[in-house]
Amino acid sequence: MMRHSIRALLFGSVMVAAAIAAACGSSSDSTFGEGAGDGGDESTGPQPCVTGFGGGCSDGGGNGEGGILTVTALAFDPPTTTLTLDGINPGLAKYTLKATFPNGTTGIVTAQSLQFDRPDVATLVPGSPVGLNAAGQFAGTGTLHGVYGGREATATLTVLVHAKSVMSGVDPAAVIGLDAAGLGADTKVTSLLYPYDLTVFPLGLASPLLMWTAPNTTDTYKIHVEEKNYTFDTYAVPAKSGQLRMDQTMWDRVTASNTGDPLKVMLSRWDSASKTAFASAAESWTVAPASLRGAIYYWTTSTGGHMSRIRPGTGALPEQLNGGKCMGCHAVSADGTTLVAAVEGEGSTDNGDQRGWVSYDLPDASIRKEPHLFGGNVAVNPNGKYTVFGTTPLRIADTVTGVENMDAGLAIALDPGMNTLAHPAFSPDGKKFAAVQSSNNWYTWQASKLMVFAFDEKSQTFSGAAPLAASADFGVGQQAIAYPSFSPDSAFLAFHVGDHASGCSTSCDNNETGISAIYLQPSAGGASVRLANLTDSPPNVADKNLAFEPTFNPIERGGYFWVVFTSMRDWGNEITGTANNGKKRLWVGAINKASGGMDPSHPAFYLEGQEETTTNMRGFWALAACTQTPKAGAGGGTCAAGFECCSGFCDKGSCVDTGMLACAGLGGSCKVAADCCNSDIVVCSNGMCKANGPK
Repeated sequence: MMRHSIRALLFGSVMVAAAIAAACGSSSDSTFGEGAGDGGDESTGPQPCVTGFGGGCSDGGGNGEGGILTVTALAFDPPTTTLTLDGINPGLAKYTLKATFPNGTTGIVTAQSLQFDRPDVATLVPGSPVGLNAAGQFAGTGTLHGVYGGREATATLTVLVHAKSVMSGVDPAAVIGLDAAGLGADTKVTSLLYPYDLTVFPLGLASPLLMWTAPNTTDTYKIHVEEKNYTFDTYAVPAKSGQLRMDQTMWDRVTASNTGDPLKVMLSRWDSASKTAFASAAESWTVAPASLRGAIYYWTTSTGGHMSRIRPGTGALPEQLNGGKCMGCHAVSADGTTLVAAVEGEGSTDNGDQRGWVSYDLPDASIRKEPHLFGGNVAVNPNGKYTVFGTTPLRIADTVTGVENMDAGLAIALDPGMNTLAHPAFSPDGKKFAAVQSSNNWYTWQASKLMVFAFDEKSQTFSGAAPLAASADFGVGQQAIAYPSFSPDSAFLAFHVGDHASGCSTSCDNNETGISAIYLQPSAGGASVRLANLTDSPPNVADKNLAFEPTFNPIERGGYFWVVFTSMRDWGNEITGTANNGKKRLWVGAINKASGGMDPSHPAFYLEGQEETTTNMRGFWALAACTQTPKAGAGGGTCAAGFECCSGFCDKGSCVDTGMLACAGLGGSCKVAADCCNSDIVVCSNGMCKANGPK
């Protein structure tokens, strides 16, 4: 699939069949004059029998079936058009369809069928000339296809959008000054606190909150956002000093219009005292052509400590689970159907601990099974049928019946000096399993080793335990390998390495702190790579090396692997202070699919919508069910954006199937007629799009 964010939005097909006259007559007010013509004058030559042009036909070019003339060539005039719009007012591009006939003469014809492959960019207006009406909301390039007499013509429309928003209270002189060329460098604002340079953002999120250290509270700022076909400028005196957010509607349009080129972001400042404009900070971001549609389940200290769920996206708010009951260790199946969590006071018959595990059906979080077995160290296999739990040795049980397999193969001989096996995780393909050997309890261990097993779901057994990373590989103070998570392709494991497994060594209260970095290692063995871009991107030196508990989204989205992790770092100037457990929040970062021994990660972004005043940690992804494309004539399938649809395409509020990003022209490859442009009169024959009618 081409690197194109519009494919995740408003991309359907527009088919228009033009009315064709079945018979011709003679008239003195014909659009075309009489006579043979000289082959280059459009005012002479044979007259195509097309409604709206008057009568008087000659068949000097040869009439085909249904009054359609035989043509030797077909073209739109002009072949390409560019509209530059302001994001508010629409624009109209017109195209005339011209045919060349067998005797060399030319004339204007009306297409039998028309299709424009970017209805998000412009609406097709059939007729002669053909119109493409661009609302100016989205930028991009689309292709107009027209068929007449067995021939096809194409033309392109490129829509450029240069939009501007001046907020109330902005001095007009500030706008003029900030728009001037060659601004001097700002010595007082030189960089952003957040977001970080080179961040990868998915679609569908709240527009990023830009934050910086502001020298004055009355200065005016300009945010300039620029990509290949779209620019947007915001001018404002921030309501909160050093913070400014781009308009959400414009952010959605800019990101939807992105074609894979860098999204350049520039901050400029108008000093209210000196009446001078400065170029302050500049960054470059990447827009991934997909959303993180779904939910993240995590533990929070809000209202005493419970499980919450957040659905990443605009306006996201945390949802409290299980009535706010205290729940701790937890895991979610890769298919998003099952949550298993240790519940305080649930009780266990195996060791008397009061934190027994309970399985829940998602998304309603209704109880599936309460087996009253100790729920420390839980993991769930991809389809949610089985959970691993307990202390050494780890055990496995059915999440529906609670029945254990007493001979699962997890009672392995631990290495000398190791006394526990903890932090289990299944791979998304269901064939691998990881856990960590350690030399002490779950939060104070002093040495550790990552292990990988083979898992057979049919027999519920584990085998072939093999070591991967060991704490000795990471140097003094980095002895705790913890919380492994498999990448979507099951080929890699992310894990954190810190001074302690949980970021604390004794009480784990809000004032305790720790250090940790996230690493990536092939699950088949090989060298591990520190994800420095993910771990060390904060501008504040004190915020580096504070990345814990990584968990992968179980599927690749937009060409990236996505990991949610816990960090004690500042969120710009909104969440600040000493790095400790009380400041742990959820962050998300993109990771390239192939590392090649290099750091494949990108700087992370803060997950907006989570509780902002309490500790939040240990996020798990659950996939969202996509919206199916309705059958012809059936209701349903409503959508606001393409990423909500199973097909990936949303047109005029309904999910649609296009099969391809753009239709195939005549002579293009196809599997079915729907793959072809103008499929109402074009067929797919022997894998090629062919027109019905004269050739």
